[in-house]
Amino acid sequence: MSVKKRVTGLAFVFAMAVVLSTLGSLGVFAESGVSTKVKSVEVELNDDYFNPKVITIPNGTSTTLILKNKGKKEHTFTVEKLGIDVEIQPGKETSISVQPKQPGTYELICRYHFQEGMVGKVIVK
Repeated sequence: MSVKKRVTGLAFVFAMAVVLSTLGSLGVFAESGVSTKVKSVEVELNDDYFNPKVITIPNGTSTTLILKNKGKKEHTFTVEKLGIDVEIQPGKETSISVQPKQPGTYELICRYHFQEGMVGKVIVK
């Protein structure tokens, strides 16, 4: 390999390092303002339980709940006092966005299977 090609290659690597460093700095700058991060929580619905059974989400912040029905039955993710009532077919998943306005502990149930113990809690802090 000639010296010229080696120097050109090193210059390219150096230029890419500068570009990546600059982009990283811009990302930090963008995050230092008002936070627009969306938190996500994955919840498994199965026959007949939620996993996790207790879900904690921040108050006043948008949170995405990824609801995955890994069971053989249709289930609901229902938190009546937060206005959430979603049906998920077996083997399917859906995502919902919630932004609670009031801290507290809320009852989570599957409308079809709460008598079998498919219950949990959503804690808003």
